[in-house]
Amino acid sequence: MGLVLNRRQVLAAGALLAPAASSLAVAAELQGEVVALWPGVAPGGEEVKATERRVPYNWPDGRVDYSIEGVTRPTLTLYRPAGPAPPKAAVLVLPGGGFNKVVIDKEGHDVARWLAGQGIAAGVLLYRLPVDRWPAGVDAPLQDAQRGLRLLKDKVGAPLTGALGFSAGATLAAALASRGAAPLYPPVDALDAQPALPDFIGLGYAWLTTPKPRGPAGTPFHGFTVPTRAFIFHAVDDPKAVIANARDGAAAIRAAGGQAELHEYPTGGHGFALRSPPGAPEAAWAGQFLAWLDRLDR
Repeated sequence: MGLVLNRRQVLAAGALLAPAASSLAVAAELQGEVVALWPGVAPGGEEVKATERRVPYNWPDGRVDYSIEGVTRPTLTLYRPAGPAPPKAAVLVLPGGGFNKVVIDKEGHDVARWLAGQGIAAGVLLYRLPVDRWPAGVDAPLQDAQRGLRLLKDKVGAPLTGALGFSAGATLAAALASRGAAPLYPPVDALDAQPALPDFIGLGYAWLTTPKPRGPAGTPFHGFTVPTRAFIFHAVDDPKAVIANARDGAAAIRAAGGQAELHEYPTGGHGFALRSPPGAPEAAWAGQFLAWLDRLDR
């Protein structure tokens, strides 16, 4: 059953989030290390004619965010915690964008900097998009997610390495949890012999099953078929990815022998990430995610 917060629970969760918000401000100074995902051309890249471009989005308050379209050079941007202590975990951050673009700032770098401020290493995945007609189709971003998780494990060596996705990025995280072990591309080096199943996943306002995808290959997610540990958060009033995705996803994970903690919020809509006003019910997800991660067995 999902957790629907009352006012007292929201205030308590907000108190949990306060240190996270402070860490986000501190971590905003962190600069990521950009690593090429593939040693050469990405699988099937010889046939792709897309042009990579950075598209700005202007917020009413004057901020400018960027999305990336036409991705031809997938990358992993690493953010490491400051100080000598080893990271508590490593998280592959998967931004959304409807598989038409990658919302790289709001659901990527912002989240990774915040995680690094919490002592967690993070890698933001800039992944390829099916709309650009990669030979692998909807599995092109999943190939990148497999490679990204392997690279993150290799670079960080944390006791746990998982994935945290938002919207279409959450679809990708779910696909990685269920299909990460599948041989989706020919190995290019020794790294590809390493496992690519995440130790845990976080699914933020994911599209999984509702509405059903068009055609047999409409999404890289084919259902939960192996046990996984998942933290799922979603707003009941989401107009784009309805709450049934979260509820049905949690039930499917449990039916497959996994563990799912589901948090539902009365408000938030779609795409809130870390941008909700302080005290908003959906802003609680960040503190709750950190608390859940601390409870996982290493």
